[in-house]
This record gives sequence, structure tokens and C-alpha cells, in this order.
Amino acid sequence: MNELIKQFDAFPIRIGVGSFSQPTDERLRFIKQIGVDHIVMNFYRTPLIDTAHAEQPLHGDGEWSFNELVLLRNRIEDYGLKLNAIENLPKEFYRDIMLGKPNRDRQIEKVQRTLENMARAGVPIFGYDWDPTDVLRSSTTYPLRGGAQSMAIDLNDFKHAPSLLDREYSEAELWEYYHYFLEHIIPVLEETGLKMALHPTDPPVPIIGGVPRLFRSRAAFDRAFSLVPSKNHGCEFCLGNWAAMGENIADVIDHYGKQQKIFYVHFQTISNCLPEALHEVFVDELGYYDPLDVLQKLREVNFNGLIIPGHVPRIIGDGIYCERSRAFTVGYLNGILRTLQRLKP
Repeated sequence: MNELIKQFDAFPIRIGVGSFSQPTDERLRFIKQIGVDHIVMNFYRTPLIDTAHAEQPLHGDGEWSFNELVLLRNRIEDYGLKLNAIENLPKEFYRDIMLGKPNRDRQIEKVQRTLENMARAGVPIFGYDWDPTDVLRSSTTYPLRGGAQSMAIDLNDFKHAPSLLDREYSEAELWEYYHYFLEHIIPVLEETGLKMALHPTDPPVPIIGGVPRLFRSRAAFDRAFSLVPSKNHGCEFCLGNWAAMGENIADVIDHYGKQQKIFYVHFQTISNCLPEALHEVFVDELGYYDPLDVLQKLREVNFNGLIIPGHVPRIIGDGIYCERSRAFTVGYLNGILRTLQRLKP
């Protein structure tokens, strides 16, 4: 295994940040100044987080080069930070794989090379989602305390959604295409030591716009991990989506934590589970779960990865990255974690 990747196994549980794609001087200095040493970069273009930029630090026609990945990692390390994971390839890199199109084998070859390059460049984890459509929300201006704004979703808004793709797809065929992908990608993980972390479908519901949304339950994740078993394939553990599923968070952490399949965590809190309308809440507010209980449970199962706020409410003075609110969330989680670390496990 690449020594740069192996070093991450020795780090303790830690709070970091992610949800951005531009490693600017100002952004990296801000991250270091709020006491963060570890980050995740995200290359899924969406206006919901700070990634909808036409120009990205990684380029390429369906694949990323080793040299650009090395340059990206070293730029981050020059600011005293560690790149724990890269989340998401551009959808155009692998949409034909997800939909079983004639070009899928060519796309698979490029994804294989990209993941090999990621491992060679010293990036330990690749986080991915398996949804050929998009993350969907009803609102990004749901009112919280003091006029803060958060994301919300009401499934009634999507009852009459038009077809989101070229045709309707069955759940069985999407599982078939996913299995084919794993058969070609898991050997790359085994050979290189790279870990690959699966994110839930967002929102985690059966179907919208004629497209089944596969990863909406614990049963679906168990199926994913059993299709081509590998210790290098696990969870990009998004607490917001697991809560939206209505799962018992402690039980799910116990289930995957004991299998060492929680590779890193998205920490955001929501008001309640689906199918009722829901919205995100501040980390210190009463929501679907108690952050203290979640951090205690993660320590109990010996999780030693990175925890990041996936996204946070927007407060006054925030830019698109929600710097003020993100710093508040990081500080709140660090306070809990450091208190727990002073106590006996």
C-alpha cells in the first residue's frame, strides 16, 4: 500500500471540513485558522454547496491525471492540511456506466485509471454517489432562528416531476449496471489500497421522475457490500440521509462500525425523517438525533476517521460556503469530541 495512504490509519477520530472544490489561498487559510487540519474535497457540481464552478483544479476528458492529483494534494499540504478524501467524479465521467449505455466500458477504463492515479498520488479515500440524476431540494431558504436559512424537502413537490432521464428505468436494471461497475472497480481498490465510500441517494426515496433511487436503506447498503465483497468498500456515512431514512442511527453505526465500513462521516442534523416534510437544523438544536450520542457511539465502535459538516444553515454574513456557520459547527463538534476524549472510552 502507498505509504502516504497508510499514514491515515494512524490518525485518531477528528473534525474537518469539506463541501468545496476550489482550494484558494483564502479558503485554505480560513480552514487552518479555525483549527482544522483535515479536509475532503468535493467535485460534484451543484449550487447547494460551493462546487458549482466552471473551472476546477482537476481537468480531463473523463479521467483525472496523476500529476494534477499530486499538485492538488501538495497544494493542500503546503497549508498544513491533509487531504483525507476526494468526493465524486463529475457525473459525465460515469453516467453511461450507471445507465448501461454502449460507452460504459470506455468510461469504466477511465474511472479505473483515475482511481489508480488517486491512490498513487496519496489520496486514501474516494467518496461517490450512485445516482444518474441530482440531489433534490424543495427550498434552500427555509427559515430558522434569527432569520437563518436551511435546506428543506417536501416530497409533495416532486409527485408530478417530469421524467428526469431519456426514459424510465427499472430498479432491477440499475442494480445490474451497478454490479457490473463493482466487478470492474473493486479489483482496482484491492490492488491499490484505495478505499471507496458509498453515499446514500439524496433524498433516500424509492423513485422520482421515473428513476429509481437505489441507496435508500440499510438493506440496499448491505446488498451493495455483498455483491463484490471487499474491505476497501464502505460507507460515506451521511447522517442527514440516514436520519431521513428513519433508521436508528445508533444501530446503523453499530452495524457498519463493527464491520469497519464507516470510512468518514457527514455530520448534519435534520428535523425529522421522511416521508414528512423535513428541514436541516443547527447542530445545537433538537433534531432527529443527539450529536453527543452519535459521537459517543462512533467512539464506542472505534471509528477513527474524519467527521465533516456536510452542509450547514446559512447565517447572516455568510458567503456560499457558509463560513461562519461552518466554523460554529466545527467548534461545537470539537467541543463535544474533546470532552469525550478526556473521559474513559
